[in-house]
Amino acid sequence: MSYLLFAFYLVLFCWLITRIRFIKESKLENRILIALFLIRVFVGLVNGYISLFYYPVSDSRVFQLQGIDEYHLLFQNPMEYFTNIFHNNHSVGYGNFLESTNSYWNDTRSNLIVKLLSLFDIFSRTNFFINSLFYNFLIFFGTVGLYRVFIKEFPSQKLVLIGSIFLLPSTIYYSSSIHRDGLIYLCLSMIIYYLYFMMSNRKYSSKNIFICLVYLALILLLRNFVFIILVPALIAWIFAGYRPKYSLAIFLGIYLFISILFFCTSYLPPAFNLPVHVSSRQLDFIEIAKNGASAININPLYPNFRSFLNNIPQAINHSLMRPYLTEHNNFLYISSGLEVLFYEIFFLAFIFFRKKNKAATPLIYFSVFFSCTMFLVIGYTIPIIGAIVRYRSIYLPFILIPLVCYTDWKRVKEVFHIRI
Repeated sequence: MSYLLFAFYLVLFCWLITRIRFIKESKLENRILIALFLIRVFVGLVNGYISLFYYPVSDSRVFQLQGIDEYHLLFQNPMEYFTNIFHNNHSVGYGNFLESTNSYWNDTRSNLIVKLLSLFDIFSRTNFFINSLFYNFLIFFGTVGLYRVFIKEFPSQKLVLIGSIFLLPSTIYYSSSIHRDGLIYLCLSMIIYYLYFMMSNRKYSSKNIFICLVYLALILLLRNFVFIILVPALIAWIFAGYRPKYSLAIFLGIYLFISILFFCTSYLPPAFNLPVHVSSRQLDFIEIAKNGASAININPLYPNFRSFLNNIPQAINHSLMRPYLTEHNNFLYISSGLEVLFYEIFFLAFIFFRKKNKAATPLIYFSVFFSCTMFLVIGYTIPIIGAIVRYRSIYLPFILIPLVCYTDWKRVKEVFHIRI
């Protein structure tokens, strides 16, 4: 029965993506849309199978079991179902907003996924793989929204954008798993979509602003440090949108101000001391890494400017160059190493064959500044290769798109005598 139900929903979703206006306005052919969706579904099934049957403990398995409990609770005690997300059993009450332990807010990021799965269970009859199908149908909207934005910036780069947004190996693998990463990717993509078209059309409707705020709130609850990094990038993007000619100066000025403000919080009470929170986050991950199979050495990060400055080279190495191709025998790490190698080749192509007289737009500056800041924080705090690969995966499109779209591939072809 589960197979038939899965097939029914799969056919239904394939039909819907050819009918829903938001997706149709991407101008992608129906066969391409269906193929891209089916690829995402297949990867999600593979990821789910590995999580369920190859790992004794996984977040996906835990979320699924908790979602089933919430599903039963919905029918047995609806009042408890709708209120238990606000329950708090921590000694500090609703404090420790930025902490990763002993915090109500840290629990909320998982509780939201569990609630979502409990709603999926109503239609899936608690089947994990049908839930994965629902989840990836939802995330597909984010990828389409992101494509619709960047195809406006690079109308002649259709195939490049399809590859960079829909088909990056680690991005599709980790965003297709029932976890926070896919939801953050969805929220981030939709914020960019609504803000881009509001700025392009100079029409700031209260409805669209409200939608952006809802997605921002979801990111805050799912992973608060992403929210903290995202807000300055959005502010800089908005200001640069009014003065595109001075985009780089605006981004540099705002980021310089935010950097000074970041270290000035050292003089505030501990709850607002951001360098301490980043340092504390690293210590939490170091404790987790003691039980991990892919732990790597990481320099201690102290809550002062000198320590953050000295750790930049290692942070960049960890977040953008690991795993090395020969670092692990595990297939996932080897494939990740190959992926990193290809990105390094793209970077070199961009350096030596960058298109001349092609000015970057405010959107591109947003993508680069936001993604690079995310990579820096990931490199500062995470000493586990597996976690680094997963955390960075959803930000790779924002750094890769400028690289490949601003590279003169005709010159590359001529220099290396490549036939395309």
